[in-house]
Amino acid sequence: MKNLNLRDFVFTGFLSAIIILMTVVPQVGFITLTPLVAVTLLHIPVLVGVFLLPKRLSIILGLVFGVSSWIRSFAPTGPLDFAFQNPLVSVLPRVLFALAAAYVFDGLKWLNQKVKHGDLITFVLVVVITLFGLYYGAVAINLFTGWSLSWLVPVAFAIEVVFLGLYYAFINSKQKTNVFLPSSFILGTVIHTILVLTMLTLVSSDLVQSFFPDKTLVGIILTVAATNGLIEAVFAALIGTPILVALNTYINKN
Repeated sequence: MKNLNLRDFVFTGFLSAIIILMTVVPQVGFITLTPLVAVTLLHIPVLVGVFLLPKRLSIILGLVFGVSSWIRSFAPTGPLDFAFQNPLVSVLPRVLFALAAAYVFDGLKWLNQKVKHGDLITFVLVVVITLFGLYYGAVAINLFTGWSLSWLVPVAFAIEVVFLGLYYAFINSKQKTNVFLPSSFILGTVIHTILVLTMLTLVSSDLVQSFFPDKTLVGIILTVAATNGLIEAVFAALIGTPILVALNTYINKN
């Protein structure tokens, strides 16, 4: 484990302040699209800290994220926000997410640096996850809305091709070791979404099923993770990766 130093504590405080600021400023940390759908960006500074700080301080960032989400839930903007007034839904998953993301980062870093063709394995893993997410999300939208949107699946795959093209271009434009950075953001975000949704459906199952009648809890988790969660993962990779690369460059030079 890394030794703690003054820089680590200062950087932890800086990222904590960003998390709090993004929480209190409307439509920054939580972008509300509909009363039931909100894109969360607060996990991005947590992931940046996870990749640059020791695990002990990463957990603190997850705690700050969770407590900020818990406080925000008392000024709800949608019906599901009331469920986040329970710390088991708002705080616990965010702490577990920070810890899990740290191990994902370490694992992908080891895979890309120590295993032959580790970068290719990482790329294939991201391809499988995003393909499943886009396809399942498109099918789920058709099922939940009852609309006959036969064009939605081909459009989802077209979006996937564009995203993976940009993703692969980024990988090839950087050093080989950088392949795990956007992958870590994507996988870390997926973990965050699944943890929060799991606790939400376990603790507030009646509330969740009132908005998704005739659907199993597992189906609800997969559907929201494949739609809302995938959007958050793409945003995390696009926003967080350049920030992390820049910070790494600055740290290495100083």
